[in-house]
Amino acid sequence: MRATDRPLTSPGRRAVLTGAAATAGALCLAACGGGGTTDNTPSELTLDDVPVGEAVAVKTTSGEDALLYRSGESDLVAFTAVCTHNGGKVSPEGTQLRCPLHNSVFDAATGEPLSGPATKPLTPLDVTTEGNEITVVR
Repeated sequence: MRATDRPLTSPGRRAVLTGAAATAGALCLAACGGGGTTDNTPSELTLDDVPVGEAVAVKTTSGEDALLYRSGESDLVAFTAVCTHNGGKVSPEGTQLRCPLHNSVFDAATGEPLSGPATKPLTPLDVTTEGNEITVVR
């Protein structure tokens, strides 16, 4: 029997599972992709990079994704960018922080959940300033 004479068969279990895993991975990457207005390394971050009343995406001193919110001239708070519901990457949107996976929304000033399936607040991080420079520590 030649290859062209073989009857068509359905794909094997491994092929189906591999294809499904690849599709799920691509969807997760698309959904988890970060937004954010700033993505500075710790040594580059200054007060000028964070407008009063807005949140920005930053990196901690250990290189982890974080969110920084500035409520006043020198009032800063930071949280991990990991959603407490399902571990998605949370992105800043003005005074809110949003997870694209299941649309949980957090208050940028407190890290408390405002809506969505998340019920726990984002993990707070330490923020230090020296002159105009900001450091977010994990």
